Amino acid sequence: MSNPVNIHSTGLVLNGRGILLRGPSGVGKSLLTLELLNDAEIRGQKASLVADDRIDLTVENGVLIMHAPPAIGGLIELRGRGIIKKPHVESAPVHLIVDIIGKLVRLVEEDALVTEVEGVMLPRCPVPNRSVVDSAHQQLLVQEAIKALPPLKTRRVKKTA
Repeated sequence: MSNPVNIHSTGLVLNGRGILLRGPSGVGKSLLTLELLNDAEIRGQKASLVADDRIDLTVENGVLIMHAPPAIGGLIELRGRGIIKKPHVESAPVHLIVDIIGKLVRLVEEDALVTEVEGVMLPRCPVPNRSVVDSAHQQLLVQEAIKALPPLKTRRVKKTA
């Protein structure tokens, strides 16, 4: 396991998929995260927050893992309300990087759909901020990126006779 690196980002898990949202302060990471969590809850899907604003990252056996810093696990800011608590997990593997960006690219090049974080190559989903597209468009981009991920590997249990 590598030494933790703390970055400015928000982490969540939707149906077993770890998602790391990156972007400048005030760009809407927390709001998009809350909308994704609420949408999953409405659909009856499992969803958890890791942490908002700061995430610790480690690499374990070539897998990027996000960890909630102890003081902020499960806490997220809802502007106009304050800090609220959401169901959370302490850590999760990262399957998708969501980068909130300042423009809408109509047809995204393949090389823009991958990124390297701490030496690990990961699928990337560029999402325009709310000054460019509305929240429904943002959520659709993330949901389609999740659908494009390879299937999760499941552990097989060896039966003994």
